[in-house]
Parts: sequence; C-alpha cells; structure tokens
Amino acid sequence: MRNLSVSLLGLQNHINIARNILEESESHLVDAASVMQNANETFLANEVVDCHDVLPGQSVINNKCEDILLQNSNLNPEHTDYAAMMAVIYNMMKQDFLMQERIVSALNLKLSSGELESYCLMWSLRPFINDDIMHEAWKLIR
Repeated sequence: MRNLSVSLLGLQNHINIARNILEESESHLVDAASVMQNANETFLANEVVDCHDVLPGQSVINNKCEDILLQNSNLNPEHTDYAAMMAVIYNMMKQDFLMQERIVSALNLKLSSGELESYCLMWSLRPFINDDIMHEAWKLIR
C-alpha cells in the first residue's frame, strides 16, 4: 500500500513538472508567433509598399520588388517552418500531457487490471506524438 502511495505521488510530481514544461513551451510559442508577426509587418511596411510605387495602370512588378520578393521567399519559409513546427510539437505535447493527466487522476485502488493495462498501453504508445514530425523537427535544428 505504501509503495502504491509513493508511486502515485511520483506520478503526480511528473504531471506537475510536465505542466511547467508545457507552460514554458507555450510562452516560447507565443514569442515565436510574435517574432513572425513583427517580421512580416516589418517586411510589409518596408518592402512591399516600395513595390507598389509604380505608375497607375502599370502591371509589371519592378526589378527591385521582384528581388525583394525573391529574397523574402528564400528566407521566410525557413522561419515559418520553425514556427509551424513549434506549434505542431506544442500541440502534440499538450495532447500527450492531457492524456497523462487524465490517466494519473483516474488511478486508484478500485481500478480493474484491464483498466490499468489499457492505461499502461496508452501511456507507452504515446498516441499523440508523431515520430515523423519529431524527426523533421530534429532535421530543422541540426
């Protein structure tokens, strides 16, 4: 009985630590979104306005505008890839955390062995974590 109580306290501690990590990850995601928004606003304010400084009725984009758009298309996808990957990973972490939190809160002495086995299986399978996405994330940061 004592071992079960100690194990349950350990799991609750795990949940508290995971919650803190999730909250920290969320703040990094908010920061990344803010940086992307500011970068896009700066780009639009500084560069795209210049692209539209053409004569009325002129349909051809000038060379300066074309260069700016090409530079932006070469740089922005990498940054947006990072931000999008952060959002996807955060959502996977959050879903996994919520599942673990539900499992830990449901643990008690009245659980049948079948219920306990299904919780163990769900915990070990980590159904919300996509390995392919995690491998892509590692490629982005290497």
